[in-house]
Amino acid sequence: MFIIYGSRHASTTAQPVEQNTKTQVMDVSEKNSGTYSMDGIYGGINAAGVNGAEGQTGGEKPKAAAAAKPLGLAGVRRRFERGQKLSMVTAYDFPSGRFARQAGVELVLVGDSLGNCRLGLSDTVGVTMEDMLRATTAVRRGVDAPGPATSPKPLVIGDMPFGSYLTMEDALRNAAAFRVAGADVVKLEGGGHLAPVVKALTNAGIAVMSHIGLEPQRALLQGGFRLQGTSASSAMELVSDAKELNTAGAVLLVVEMVPEEVGTAVQASVSCPVIGIGAGGKVAGQVLVCDDMLGMHGRPPSFAKMFFDVGRASAEAYENYVKEVRSGQFPGDKYSRHMPQEELDKLQQLLPQVPLQNPAQEPSETPAVNGHTATPSRSQGTGGSFGFELLQGRLLPVQRHAVGTSVRRTAGARGISQVSLDREVGSGRAELQRLSSNAELIAWRQRVAEQGRRVAFVPTMGNLHEGHLELIDAALQRGDEAIVSIFVNPSQFASHEDLDTYPRTLEEDMQKLRERGATALFTPLAKELYPTGSPGGTMVVPHFVEGKSEAADRPHFFSGVATVCLKFFNLLQPDVAIFGQKDAMQCVVIARMLEDLMLDHRIALHVVPTSREFDGVARSSRNSYLSPKMRQKAPAIYKALCAATTATGATPGSVRASVRGDLERQELEVSYISVADTRFMNEKADEAELSNSVVSICCIMKEEGHRTCRLLDNVLVPAR
Repeated sequence: MFIIYGSRHASTTAQPVEQNTKTQVMDVSEKNSGTYSMDGIYGGINAAGVNGAEGQTGGEKPKAAAAAKPLGLAGVRRRFERGQKLSMVTAYDFPSGRFARQAGVELVLVGDSLGNCRLGLSDTVGVTMEDMLRATTAVRRGVDAPGPATSPKPLVIGDMPFGSYLTMEDALRNAAAFRVAGADVVKLEGGGHLAPVVKALTNAGIAVMSHIGLEPQRALLQGGFRLQGTSASSAMELVSDAKELNTAGAVLLVVEMVPEEVGTAVQASVSCPVIGIGAGGKVAGQVLVCDDMLGMHGRPPSFAKMFFDVGRASAEAYENYVKEVRSGQFPGDKYSRHMPQEELDKLQQLLPQVPLQNPAQEPSETPAVNGHTATPSRSQGTGGSFGFELLQGRLLPVQRHAVGTSVRRTAGARGISQVSLDREVGSGRAELQRLSSNAELIAWRQRVAEQGRRVAFVPTMGNLHEGHLELIDAALQRGDEAIVSIFVNPSQFASHEDLDTYPRTLEEDMQKLRERGATALFTPLAKELYPTGSPGGTMVVPHFVEGKSEAADRPHFFSGVATVCLKFFNLLQPDVAIFGQKDAMQCVVIARMLEDLMLDHRIALHVVPTSREFDGVARSSRNSYLSPKMRQKAPAIYKALCAATTATGATPGSVRASVRGDLERQELEVSYISVADTRFMNEKADEAELSNSVVSICCIMKEEGHRTCRLLDNVLVPAR
């Protein structure tokens, strides 16, 4: 008596069968009438684009679409006889089965590599029949799922796991279970000694794919995962096994990890298609483990090509998700749903202590300069814009709050009992607590930590302008407490620079912070941060930027910045640090310091877009040094950056040449023009891809009788 495992699947067949039944197309109006659907996850049926086996598409709107025909063994055979190369890929679940089907592969193997790729096993020996049947059922559903694919449905092949065909009875029972679960064919690992099993299964109406060469289930006996058939005698044994299995009824054959010449000999010795994996290109087809093809587990085997690094992209997606959740960017308004206003008003009356209302946001236009959107002051009524976070090799855009709205944090979940009234930006009602010593700062941090409040930190040197205040807005959006430091850091000034004359406007700065809604201000004396004198006995030296652009001009600067910021981070332990994009290399230095010193797991870095005047000039405290004539020339810098980076076919080389030439024609002195990657600020080659770059510039503004001024600016060229 056979015990059959799995669930019956009506649409499995080993031969192409004409299907006259129609698939009813779901009415879109029903789908959108308040019922939730899983289509967004699994790409379900689309009423406007269901394709049948012959590839009819939805220019017209059919009432029903013909079900796709299965390719079947006969279809595979026809393609083989025509000399068409066959493609096979592993699949372990519904999505991978659906992707394989949509790509038009002929063969989908539900491999016992499920153990390594999905179950976390060290090899395939621990995979059970229950594991394989569940995976086969899921893959079958993926292959059968309605969708845009126009090619016939591929054959689904179930991989018989270790121990499932030790006896003839086991083989028949378990192979039948695979057929019921949705497999068209079963695969067995082993040579000529399995010919009787292949024959018995064939006589029972179950198609068989045999597997020779490296057999992962018995790799231990084969000396490990190594090349097989490397001698003439061992190659002839494989050829003999292939002939015997083909004669016994095997309709397909896999040969794994053999020299190309052995793969050629095996294919020439049998009448069925041979599918190779690490067997060269002269066999009938190829198979890859889908996870190797997609880079899911790092570097794939030497014979496997990684067609896309899904593993890295997935890791970045997870990291981005965590960062956005912690910073409060996600879900934001875009991914949130709101009550009808009338009902919201009623609820607000019932819960007056809970701030439920979202302030109105009025759309407004933002002026553009040569194709780049400028970010003028808030008094000009600009809408929301975007900054970025520096991650591994790419730029992550992060939305900045629109003007005129309350920019209270969305991160830091609190219970109803912890509700407090939000502060509104510009209301003038927020109390600003000034902290002047390390001890006061530490005590303040302990108090807010006990209250479970999230802290956002904005380090500055004072002489605050609108750009600084926009950093405060970002801090209020991402934290319960927005604390600002004002400290003119001596360790980042060279002896010839303006440490003694740098503008210090503490009273005016404090008033601006009060009006903007900052909650605390740290104003330490130098002896608090440098008790043994500046720069102190221990410093942070970011070697990776040495000799590059701004670091070449000011070799002392970034060590001073990194050192004082690390001191701030250790004292304050903020949840998020807010920086401005205008100082791009500084942002990269801080990002790398957080990562290299393993602080990035608890301190998020948020970079706010460069704040600009109405004509595109980047705001800076040192702009006060500009004479009227210098100020008149300054807008040319941003315009040149925009023109060069948006030019058709722009490259790093063309950008450098264009910006320098444009500005020098206007009698501006260019200290450097840099086109670098966003992770290490390495200069890009002239003909390299421009995307995912930061284009930075420093111009020296001089006029007789006036102080020399260095103007920094940059634009980001996003990843494509």
